[in-house]
Formats: sequence, C-alpha cells, structure tokens
Amino acid sequence: MRDVCEGGFSTGGSRLFCPNALRGSVSGRGGGPLRVALLMVLALVAAACSSTSGGSSSGGGAKAATTTVATTSPAQPAARYYPVWVDFPAPGQAWGLFWEQYSAQGCVMLVARQGSPGVFVSPATSGHFVCGHNTGVAEVVSDGRGDVFAYGPELFVSHDAGKSFTPDPQSGSVLAVSAVGSSIWMLEALCPAAATQSAIAACPLKLFTSNDGGRTFAADSHLPAAVVRSGSVLQGPGLRATWLRRPSSNVGYVFVPPLFGAALGAPVPNQESVYRSGDGGASWTQSSIGGCANAFYADASVNPQGQVMVMCAGQPSAGFQPKSVFVNSSDGLQWVARADCLGVAPSCASTPLNNGYLGLVAFISPTTAFAGGGRSQLLVSHDGGVSWQLVPGVGSNGGDTYSAAFFGSRGYVFGDQGSVSQSYIWTTTDSGAVWGRIAVRIAG
Repeated sequence: MRDVCEGGFSTGGSRLFCPNALRGSVSGRGGGPLRVALLMVLALVAAACSSTSGGSSSGGGAKAATTTVATTSPAQPAARYYPVWVDFPAPGQAWGLFWEQYSAQGCVMLVARQGSPGVFVSPATSGHFVCGHNTGVAEVVSDGRGDVFAYGPELFVSHDAGKSFTPDPQSGSVLAVSAVGSSIWMLEALCPAAATQSAIAACPLKLFTSNDGGRTFAADSHLPAAVVRSGSVLQGPGLRATWLRRPSSNVGYVFVPPLFGAALGAPVPNQESVYRSGDGGASWTQSSIGGCANAFYADASVNPQGQVMVMCAGQPSAGFQPKSVFVNSSDGLQWVARADCLGVAPSCASTPLNNGYLGLVAFISPTTAFAGGGRSQLLVSHDGGVSWQLVPGVGSNGGDTYSAAFFGSRGYVFGDQGSVSQSYIWTTTDSGAVWGRIAVRIAG
C-alpha cells in the first residue's frame, strides 16, 4: 500500500507528499544525500498531512486499452536531483524543473533543457528556498525562442535560453503562464496576505499580456471581472487546476473554478466558468458549466478542431476522486456531459476515471482524449470522453502522470511509477497505440 497526504496544501500547486509516502520508494536505497534531502523537504509538511492507506486504482476490474508499451531505456539509478515538472514546447523539445539540496537548510530549484531524450543539461538556478518550505515555483514553460518562465506562485524569467534566471516580483500569485511564440499571457490571483492561512478569502483574477517574449507585461482590461477563493489557489498532493489554455496566439481560454459552495458576497456563480477570446484578448465570451457546481477544481484541454474538454473533480480522498467530463457544443457556449460522476451515479462505481487525482487532460481529437494526475495511471477515451480505459505501462496504480503534450500523432507524458526520486517521459508516435519509456535525469 502507498500512503498519501490527503488535505495538505501547497500555495504553488507543486507536488506535495507526506513523509510516509517515501517508505515504499526509498527505504531500500540505503539512505544517502537524496533520501536525507527528501525527508527534510517533506518533514515540515507532515503536520498538514494525514496518512491514508490507498487501495488499488485498477478501476474495479475494467478492461485496459489495447495498447502495447516498448521500454526504450532502462531506469536510471537514484539521482541527486528530484524532477518536479517537464514542459514540452515542441516535438523533441523539453524543459525540466528539478530541486536539489545543497546545505543542511538550503535547497534550490533548477531549470534544465533536454539535450537528448530524457537527459537534461546545463541546469540553471531559478530560486533558492528553505528546505521543507514552499519552493516558490512549481512549473516551467518556454516559448522556444530563448524565453523560459519558472512560476507558481513566484516568477523567475530567463531570456538567454535558460542559462540564467532572475526573479520578476509580481503583485499576485502566478497561476499560469502561456507562451505562443513571442506572445506571453500570465494569469495571477491577487489574494490578500491572509489568504495563505484561509481557504475562503476572495482573490480577484488579473490577466497580463506581453508581445516581446515576456520582457514587459501589460494588464489586460478586457477580461471580465472574476473572483476565486484562495482555496482554489491552494492545491494539494498531485492536484492542479487548468487556468489558461491558448491553442494559438489569437485564441485563449481562461478557466475559473467553482467556489466550493458558499458565497463570497460577490455575484459569482458556484460553477466552472469559461472565458474565451478569439481576437487576442480584445473581447471575451463567457459560459458556465453547471454540472461542475460540486467540483473542487477542473482541468481542460483544447483539441486541434477547437473543441474544449473540461474535466471537473470533486473532493479527493485515499486515492479516489469523482470526476465529470464536459465538451462544448458547436456554438462554444453550451456544454454537453460525456461522463457525470460528481453525483456518484451507479454507473460511475467501476469506472477507472475516478481512481487517482485529476492532474492532466489532453484532448487530441473529437474522439480521443487522455487523462491523468497524482496517483493516477494514464487513461484514454476513444469515444470523446464517455468511457475511459487504463493505458498499460504508462504510469502505475501507485504512480503519477503530471504533464502531457501532443503534436499531431506524436505525444509526450511526464510522470513516475511511485518513486519520488525517479521520473519518466513516455513517448508515442502513433497517437498512443504504442508507448516508449525514457528515464528523466540531469547529465552528470
């Protein structure tokens, strides 16, 4: 059984584990600097965690998808760096976010580019932090032109292809950064200082845009006013929400999660709200997904045909989280339920979709979508989100699948198989029929 931390929060939306979760992962490694670093970083979050024995996430005996996996490289021995996030800006390109401990109390976040498959080179510091405290950054994104952004909730920027990073202080918590060529959008939550101790503080959202690779940002005045709870900003183990998606430089979506049931005194509906702009942010349309009213947060993806899939997730507990799936109609303003499990319908009892925590959605065609997250093996749907099957070999029932990107039939998934020290990139060239696995490491 793998113990997990349920109910703990991290202001950056970063991966958060209980110390007990290490027992099945590193106890056989004989200690050493890596294990000491992991235990020190995790020790201070233990008070916010409750250890819960997790069951199998095989989906109640559901049949797995007919997929084969070819292992292209063996697992590497435990490295001195801990992989946190991998971004895939283009086919064959990747940027990785790692942390490393360099002293008794000192830890550092590093960003490195992929030099060869799975091997990341030339790491650069993107922020120091006290081991065991919030890291300051949880994700990394690149525009492919030399501009790299490490963020969540702080912001560190590189304009020299990742050779160096400098802090870029912001007035709010950075929720998302999207790079499409030299066009950079950044979404922030302007939470009051007390929000770090409260899950019910009101946080206005603000969009900032840049047309020079993120060297200068301007506040966008066209996005309708939206308020979220600070509890939507705080995220727990392997839990993350989608805030921003941009399939092109002109088309952008802002997703505002539900408000957890109670009013904030502001006229904001308790449901997932979707804002869409088709003219680079000059104007916006708004729609709402009433079926997400009981959700804690949601993830979303836009397929090449312009359809949007939103997956809403309820309260996570012991490796289980009910989820519902919605796809927008042809007018883009109505939402059709493809799977509705937030009401705990009888048909949802055996679906593998509800096992594990929501962390990613990749909608690659009108019929095919992938999903995953913390404690979740990769799932695939071939009927537009109605039914879901496990993808054999991509993740595991005790592992995690955190980020994914598809470019036509070529796809990439970043995650692990239950070890906090070794992560992998799974790759496919045929839309997910066959997958290969590559161990993630920093050269040297």
